[in-house]
Amino acid sequence: MYRRKIFLVIILCAVLSACADQKIVNDICLVHAISFDTVANSMKSAVLISHFKEPGKTELDVLHTESNAIIDGLPRANARTNDPLERGQLRMVLFGKTRAEKGTGAVMHHFLHDTKFSSRIQLGVVDRDASDLLEIAKKTHEPFFLSDIIEQNIRNGNLPLMNLHVSLFNYYGEGRDMFLPYFKIDHGEVVIDGLALFRSDQKITEINMKDAFLLKMLIQNSKNGSYNVPVAGKASSKQGEDFILLRSMHSKASYIVNKVKPIPSISIRLKLVTELQNVPDWVDLRSEEQLAQLEKTMGSYFKKEIEKFLSLLKENKVDPVGLGDLVRSRSKVWRAQDFEEIYQVIKTSVSVQVKIAKTGSA
Repeated sequence: MYRRKIFLVIILCAVLSACADQKIVNDICLVHAISFDTVANSMKSAVLISHFKEPGKTELDVLHTESNAIIDGLPRANARTNDPLERGQLRMVLFGKTRAEKGTGAVMHHFLHDTKFSSRIQLGVVDRDASDLLEIAKKTHEPFFLSDIIEQNIRNGNLPLMNLHVSLFNYYGEGRDMFLPYFKIDHGEVVIDGLALFRSDQKITEINMKDAFLLKMLIQNSKNGSYNVPVAGKASSKQGEDFILLRSMHSKASYIVNKVKPIPSISIRLKLVTELQNVPDWVDLRSEEQLAQLEKTMGSYFKKEIEKFLSLLKENKVDPVGLGDLVRSRSKVWRAQDFEEIYQVIKTSVSVQVKIAKTGSA
């Protein structure tokens, strides 16, 4: 009898708690995304919020404000609602192109010192005003639509691991630069078009999703990323090139600093295990000789692509790979300014070993 009473008390507490939570949710507006844009001499902000009307139904809305201060966006938006704004469900922060080029430092500084922001928040750059993207996200009726796109492409695509924690590490860490997803709007739909690359807090350039895969291989395991590799067709059947779509099963990059001064020299060795998909008809996947030749061809191809990619990074003076951090770890005396002056002429050699583990469908 005593146990039954205890059990009933627990059930009643759970029910009462559930009712209390439901009431709270109905009396607040949850903030899911924030955007920052530049307008004239001030900053334009927008917030994507949700109103819970009834179980199973959520209404999204976008509130626009204008202010000279980063921290003033949410309070100004709060003045436009009849329910208080709650940022516990914030998952996405967007910078418009102009704002990203002028600098994101004030926002990054605010996030670093405000512990109420989750380290899992995703950040991104838009090729226009970021508030335009929030208006499109509003129409999806999915509060986490934008952050879910990023996380899905990290798990199953070419994007390297990113979130607020990683971005703050890259922004404040010496010898490395920040990178963020780069959004475009294509025929009214949201598309991740690659990555925006930063020097300090300013966006310098952007790269496509193919180069995003190369960066992913250079800094972490590129599992589930995909890449189209050109292969020469048989002259007897077809002129020009065919393409093989590969999907990464595993990759690992290792770095050796051969020399620190006067000009650093770094060797990069990359191992890639992959499966093949969409293989041309003239490729005989049962032939060990052809598979070995494909591995060699792909290794040479990725070597050239990575060398071109590293040249692009040096040309733009951006270091998302963290080569500066690598040299710093091998140096007794290291200054960021000194490395920046020689970054464009540091020597990097690349070798790539490709192993075809699965062949997919021919």
